[in-house]
Amino acid sequence: MMETDKDWKDNNNAENRLLSSTIIDIKNATDCDLTATPQSTVTTEYGKQLTYRFKSTNAFGNAEYTNTFTNSSTINNNNNHVSTKGKSKIFPGRIRKRVVLKNGSVNLSKERVEKRSQRYLQDTFTTMVDIQWRWNLLVFSMGFLLSWLGFAVVWYLIAYAHGDIDGSPSSSSSSPSSTDKPKCVNGVDSFSTAFLFSIETQHTIGYGSRYTNEECPEAIFVMCVQSITGVMIQCFVVGFVFAKLSRPKKRSQTLMFSRNACICLRDGKLCLMFRVGDVRNRSHIIGASISALVIDRKITSEGEVIPYYHNRVDVKFDNSDSNVFLVWPATIVHEVDSSSPFYSMSADAMIRERFEIVVILEGTIESTGQSIQARTSYLPCEILWGHRFEQMIGYRKDTGQYRVDYSKFNNTYEIDTPTSSAKDYYEYQKFVNSTYSRGLLPVEMLTDTKTKDEDVNTYSPDSGLSNNSYDLLAYPFPTRSE
Repeated sequence: MMETDKDWKDNNNAENRLLSSTIIDIKNATDCDLTATPQSTVTTEYGKQLTYRFKSTNAFGNAEYTNTFTNSSTINNNNNHVSTKGKSKIFPGRIRKRVVLKNGSVNLSKERVEKRSQRYLQDTFTTMVDIQWRWNLLVFSMGFLLSWLGFAVVWYLIAYAHGDIDGSPSSSSSSPSSTDKPKCVNGVDSFSTAFLFSIETQHTIGYGSRYTNEECPEAIFVMCVQSITGVMIQCFVVGFVFAKLSRPKKRSQTLMFSRNACICLRDGKLCLMFRVGDVRNRSHIIGASISALVIDRKITSEGEVIPYYHNRVDVKFDNSDSNVFLVWPATIVHEVDSSSPFYSMSADAMIRERFEIVVILEGTIESTGQSIQARTSYLPCEILWGHRFEQMIGYRKDTGQYRVDYSKFNNTYEIDTPTSSAKDYYEYQKFVNSTYSRGLLPVEMLTDTKTKDEDVNTYSPDSGLSNNSYDLLAYPFPTRSE
């Protein structure tokens, strides 16, 4: 049976819908930008077998990592329905949802907690501060309303017992001469007037025609109790609102982390780097310290599988430790050494790994003295191998101030970087060192005109060496450059 133009278009539209849905699923799972290139289409007895090549454009910047995925789907030409039943998974075993989202929120849901509500109520203050504003307003409104109604009932009962309410036993049995007897609360002769008097007493609005007198001692006592209760409720409300408004949660929104992390050479060592900055000019973060950890899968020597193992990595800022002077954007560096979890990872191996780098910045707000914590995370597809951050700090002579251009905060550029693992690269450096010390290098490399850079076994092009010798010694492994 010949396939008509309409059937071909229907099949093509169905394939495009399936492909778009697949790309969206991968992007939602990995937070990586993907492009798909069709490779081949094979018709089998089970339907059409679509083969596409997915490219992660964030893997190495312009140099894209590729992976081929074949998806079998049954296409019904009558209703253009694509059945994805039994389709193979995209990147099986390679997709990891974030533990910490890019905005710092923790992607975690705690379920089946025993006596959760009771535990939350025992910690009322924290619960009230953490809940949303709509629930705060509801709780505050209900608190005021219930207190007004509760004391209104008390005032009504006092007036009813004293015979101030028409129809009460005391008022009906009273003698005519008792009609001139003063009331407990002047002006309270119904529940509505008792409710209004309750509001006036609790909020010290000021008495008008309704007021208490010395006729009923119980009325004086209730008035004092309600006044104290009203002050306490208002203190609680002010305390909750102030604590909620003064939280440093929103302060972390002015702290920025770079969109990507980079791996490049610095002082002859492979380093993983990312940026952090504070956009505020006056209220700085004092005592800022930064830490990082890698969440990865680990198998112990006993065979125990730890799916989310926390491995802390050492980070530093310039020549200092993890303390950061955050007056301008800082580039945080992690040296990939023998203690690093990335020591044996090459560029191609890293993009295939499943891990998440969680970065935590802690400090104290200068203006309020409160502690603050900002978080973000990086997936393997967000690590740019062979890239370096652009400089964004300059000096303006006209104003005499240093200038920070935040439009370049996420900008990187490519540089020559070995794509081998740090372990292989350092072993090669040791080999060249030992070869050089024994005088086994070519004769033209041993002349007096040679100069050696500070980086171990990395020679500059103006050192008198030939281009071939320089390329061999400087970057013996495949490099990724423009």
